[in-house]
Amino acid sequence: MQKIIDSHFHIWRQQDLPWLVGDMVPRIFGPYEPIRRDYPIEEFLADNEGSGVEKAVYVQTNWAKQDFEKEVAWVQKTAEETGWPHAIVGYADMSVDDVRPQLDRLARYPLLRGVRMQLHWHETPEYRFASDARQVVDPAVRKNVARLKDYGLSFDLQLFPQQMRDGADLVEENPETDFILTHT
Repeated sequence: MQKIIDSHFHIWRQQDLPWLVGDMVPRIFGPYEPIRRDYPIEEFLADNEGSGVEKAVYVQTNWAKQDFEKEVAWVQKTAEETGWPHAIVGYADMSVDDVRPQLDRLARYPLLRGVRMQLHWHETPEYRFASDARQVVDPAVRKNVARLKDYGLSFDLQLFPQQMRDGADLVEENPETDFILTHT
């Protein structure tokens, strides 16, 4: 069987996800009643048994912004206890004036490999994460993405098609940073 690395997966505790326990609203991924529960690493592993997945990268699941470090700490602890996952992509708010204090806190976790701040904007308010369609070209975002190279971190770039030109510019400005194009 071919060996596989799952480069983007999620586990969660429902209590940590305000969007998952809040009122049901239309989401771009459709109805989500079936995931309104805990999804621990043990279930993820059972779901993947026999699939050939031998390693996996956890990607942040939109905890409350102020809990960005708690999320990475929880996933790091999960990995220490179970051997899974093998890498973490955490959240950092790239729209702040200086993201380095957040990155300094996250850098303490050995499995951290990158960050994701969802910059995709949609005409339908329920489908957007970015504050506006051009957040990807916001000077603060650009300045903070440029800082990732100093930490050796990648950036998970999540955009809608109409934002791709701006996203390509961001990538071109940062040749020393690895970008992962996600959910595109």
